[in-house]
Amino acid sequence: VNHAALTALVDRWRPETHSFHFSFGEMTMTLEDMAMISGLPINGRAVTGRVSAVNWRQWAGILIGVEPDAPLEGKVDASKVRHSWLKQVR
Repeated sequence: VNHAALTALVDRWRPETHSFHFSFGEMTMTLEDMAMISGLPINGRAVTGRVSAVNWRQWAGILIGVEPDAPLEGKVDASKVRHSWLKQVR
Protein backbone atom coordinates (compact mmCIF):
# COMPACT_ATOMS: atom_id res chain seq x y z
CA VAL A 1 0.00 0.00 0.00
CA ASN A 2 1.34 3.39 -0.99
CA HIS A 3 0.35 5.49 2.03
CA ALA A 4 1.49 8.76 0.45
CA ALA A 5 -0.70 8.17 -2.62
CA LEU A 6 -3.69 7.21 -0.46
CA THR A 7 -3.25 10.30 1.68
CA ALA A 8 -3.04 12.49 -1.42
CA LEU A 9 -6.24 10.98 -2.82
CA VAL A 10 -8.10 11.34 0.48
CA ASP A 11 -7.02 14.98 0.70
CA ARG A 12 -8.34 15.64 -2.81
CA TRP A 13 -11.71 13.83 -2.48
CA ARG A 14 -14.73 16.15 -2.46
CA PRO A 15 -17.80 14.27 -1.15
CA GLU A 16 -20.20 17.01 -2.26
CA THR A 17 -19.33 16.34 -5.93
CA HIS A 18 -18.19 12.70 -5.58
CA SER A 19 -14.95 13.49 -7.38
CA PHE A 20 -11.23 14.04 -6.90
CA HIS A 21 -9.91 17.58 -7.44
CA PHE A 22 -6.37 17.70 -8.81
CA SER A 23 -4.18 20.61 -9.94
CA PHE A 24 -4.81 19.58 -13.57
CA GLY A 25 -8.58 19.20 -13.20
CA GLU A 26 -11.26 16.96 -11.78
CA MET A 27 -11.66 13.17 -11.86
CA THR A 28 -14.90 11.31 -11.17
CA MET A 29 -15.24 7.59 -10.42
CA THR A 30 -17.51 5.92 -12.97
CA LEU A 31 -19.48 2.70 -12.82
CA GLU A 32 -16.88 1.13 -15.12
CA ASP A 33 -14.10 2.20 -12.71
CA MET A 34 -15.87 0.47 -9.82
CA ALA A 35 -16.51 -2.66 -11.93
CA MET A 36 -12.82 -2.84 -12.75
CA ILE A 37 -11.75 -2.31 -9.13
CA SER A 38 -14.32 -4.67 -7.56
CA GLY A 39 -14.54 -7.30 -10.30
CA LEU A 40 -18.34 -7.17 -10.10
CA PRO A 41 -20.28 -7.37 -13.37
CA ILE A 42 -22.22 -4.29 -14.48
CA ASN A 43 -24.30 -5.96 -17.20
CA GLY A 44 -27.92 -6.92 -16.62
CA ARG A 45 -30.41 -5.75 -14.04
CA ALA A 46 -29.42 -3.38 -11.27
CA VAL A 47 -29.15 -4.64 -7.70
CA THR A 48 -31.65 -2.31 -6.05
CA GLY A 49 -34.90 -2.32 -4.21
CA ARG A 50 -36.32 -2.12 -0.75
CA VAL A 51 -34.77 -4.54 1.70
CA SER A 52 -35.68 -4.48 5.35
CA ALA A 53 -32.92 -4.86 7.90
CA VAL A 54 -34.58 -8.09 8.98
CA ASN A 55 -33.93 -10.03 5.76
CA TRP A 56 -31.10 -8.18 4.02
CA ARG A 57 -28.72 -11.18 4.07
CA GLN A 58 -31.24 -13.37 2.27
CA TRP A 59 -31.82 -10.69 -0.38
CA ALA A 60 -28.09 -10.20 -0.84
CA GLY A 61 -27.80 -13.96 -1.38
CA ILE A 62 -30.56 -13.90 -3.99
CA LEU A 63 -29.16 -10.85 -5.80
CA ILE A 64 -25.44 -11.62 -5.84
CA GLY A 65 -25.44 -15.39 -5.29
CA VAL A 66 -23.64 -15.41 -1.94
CA GLU A 67 -25.22 -14.75 1.43
CA PRO A 68 -23.11 -12.73 3.90
CA ASP A 69 -22.21 -14.46 7.16
CA ALA A 70 -24.07 -13.56 10.34
CA PRO A 71 -22.27 -11.10 12.65
CA LEU A 72 -19.93 -12.49 15.29
CA GLU A 73 -21.32 -13.06 18.76
CA GLY A 74 -21.69 -9.74 20.57
CA LYS A 75 -21.26 -7.63 17.41
CA VAL A 76 -23.96 -5.33 16.06
CA ASP A 77 -25.51 -6.31 12.71
CA ALA A 78 -24.74 -3.28 10.54
CA SER A 79 -26.85 -4.39 7.52
CA LYS A 80 -24.03 -3.70 5.07
CA VAL A 81 -21.64 -5.58 2.82
CA ARG A 82 -17.97 -4.67 2.93
CA HIS A 83 -16.07 -4.21 -0.33
CA SER A 84 -13.32 -6.53 1.00
CA TRP A 85 -15.92 -9.29 1.47
CA LEU A 86 -17.26 -8.81 -2.07
CA LYS A 87 -13.74 -9.10 -3.49
CA GLN A 88 -13.16 -12.26 -1.45
CA VAL A 89 -16.34 -14.08 -2.52
CA ARG A 90 -16.38 -12.92 -6.16
